Amino acid sequence: MANSIFDIKTYQPKSSDIFFFDNNVWMFLFCPLGNYKPQKQELYSTFLKNIQTVNATIFVNSLILSEFANAYFRLDYKLWKDQEKKYNADYKNDYIPTERYKRAAENVKVSLSDIVSCCEKSTDNFTAIDLSRIYNSLPQIDFNDSYYIELANIGQWKIVTDDSDFQKFSHTIPIITAQFPFSGLKP
Repeated sequence: MANSIFDIKTYQPKSSDIFFFDNNVWMFLFCPLGNYKPQKQELYSTFLKNIQTVNATIFVNSLILSEFANAYFRLDYKLWKDQEKKYNADYKNDYIPTERYKRAAENVKVSLSDIVSCCEKSTDNFTAIDLSRIYNSLPQIDFNDSYYIELANIGQWKIVTDDSDFQKFSHTIPIITAQFPFSGLKP
């Protein structure tokens, strides 16, 4: 199985395409903390607009929303610790009770609503997933990424990601990325 990797700058979405955005892309699009890598934010934002222009489908599931919320909170927690110089602060005991956390929670709710509004909800198809394939890929790739590959395989989705882990083992899922080429890989 050869990996199919496409440059986000040249890939032209079609109305028949079905996409699944990895959490790192949602973070570029809807997590404004730190204004991280604005050039990539622009590339993924343009690609999202192109998808919407052709009325292609983007699926999202609860696992992605959970990843987004957790990553957003953990990023804000890290920034809070640095700003407050509370380097030994505990996430649950020190950060969650703060007003800062409450503001972050409001921002997370808005961002999650924005994500869901531009997608179609998908189940995680747990009963159809071949867990042995996920387990076998764990030495090369994390559980969630492997799970997304299995979902994409079942749903015939294209994965949009900025995570080079998707090239660490062979699969047939089309990958669209601003990290092109992945670690010297050629399409």
